[in-house]
Amino acid sequence: MMTARIALFLLLAGFNSFSVAQQIDGTIPPRQVTDRIIVQYHPTPTYGNAIAFIKQGITSGAFGVAAGKQKDILDLGSSVNIDDAVILANSLNIDPQVDFAEPDYIMQVMQIPTDSRFNEQWNLKNTVSGINAPAAWNITTGDEEIIVGVVDTGVIRHTDLVTNLVDGYDFVSHPWIANDGDGRDNHPKDPGDGITQIGACGSVNGVPIPSRPMDSSWHGTHVAGTIAALSNNNKGVSGVAWKTKIMPLRALGRCGGYSSDIVDAMLWAAGFEVFGLPKNPKPVKVLNLSLGGSASTCPRIYQNVFDKLAAANISVVVAAGNENRDASLATPANCDNVITVAAIDREGNRSWYSNYGEKVDIAAPGGETLNLANGILSTSNSGTTSPNLDNYEYYQGTSMATPHAAGVLALMYAVNKLLTAAQANQIILNTVRAFPTGTCNTSLCGAGLLDAGAAVLKAEQSK
Repeated sequence: MMTARIALFLLLAGFNSFSVAQQIDGTIPPRQVTDRIIVQYHPTPTYGNAIAFIKQGITSGAFGVAAGKQKDILDLGSSVNIDDAVILANSLNIDPQVDFAEPDYIMQVMQIPTDSRFNEQWNLKNTVSGINAPAAWNITTGDEEIIVGVVDTGVIRHTDLVTNLVDGYDFVSHPWIANDGDGRDNHPKDPGDGITQIGACGSVNGVPIPSRPMDSSWHGTHVAGTIAALSNNNKGVSGVAWKTKIMPLRALGRCGGYSSDIVDAMLWAAGFEVFGLPKNPKPVKVLNLSLGGSASTCPRIYQNVFDKLAAANISVVVAAGNENRDASLATPANCDNVITVAAIDREGNRSWYSNYGEKVDIAAPGGETLNLANGILSTSNSGTTSPNLDNYEYYQGTSMATPHAAGVLALMYAVNKLLTAAQANQIILNTVRAFPTGTCNTSLCGAGLLDAGAAVLKAEQSK
């Protein structure tokens, strides 16, 4: 019987099969497997073919035209590499009644989201400067067990983000900076960080900071949306890691935030004890710090924590800074055990504002909003001071570049939960795309351009 011949062929050929659930091993590209062969028969075998068929002893009518069939689907019992499936199929072509045999290729929906403004998200799909997100989405769209902590201004419960939020904490200890009537509490919602009075943040050399009133930024909401905005929901934008959860860790408010609050936010998010606070029951796997300040060396308070987080296998991604200067002068960009991210524009050049230099590890889309559509579109709010209506805004900055890397790390951990932080960070750097001809190079902008598809595939192959 034909099934017996297939089983014998598998045994003699020494097929190394594996289950469909495994999907790939270290050498097989994702989904390039099958567990079935299509056998298409001659609709009207010639007399010679029929005689040869009968001589093989296959007379039961279970297969082929004798049973009134045009084709059979042969189940191999387990998945094999497509190349091996082709060899097996070719061996069946010698049967006189077989017209052709070939692998039953597995087709998949290409994961291009239905979000109404996805076409504006050049940062995810542009072949020159985008992060190649669709290639990653064909492998995974994330895992709700992977949590990314966003140390920022807090997060608004935006309708295009809300179901991807988990409980976080407000670490802003100064009541005026907090702008919510108190200091630390368990409500990390962003109340707004707008400034209505010139000089409210003090002055440097007599120049008020800021020099003019500023609307609320909704910065943390924008960052969170880039990482994990809801996708395939026919509205708004797509996040890098659709199913990943965001933990809002509010450490910035009016005029910024203190390093001590930022450090406590990171430690608490990672599951460490922070004096006076309940322990976090759902530790994060990735921390996003789209923030920074000036310091010629990494402050010890930061470096001690980053070392502790690295030992706990937590990846930390930080912004290179927006001062158009060497990143060694910006912190925490100049610290060790972090991934420091510079910003590129839509053409793959260094964004005019992005910090650069030896401390930069990688570049990702940060945009330039001189032409608004060349910025990074993400979730925001229409309120000028306090929260109002959900909306979407184009921003620019290394703050916008950083969450792309955080989202890719979340996808990598989704496919390989055994990755250490050191391994994940190295994969990010080893799978970059080369910079196009322009103002970025490996001396200024890190190892190359972030490539989500290549990084996620490598993470899966590293199981």
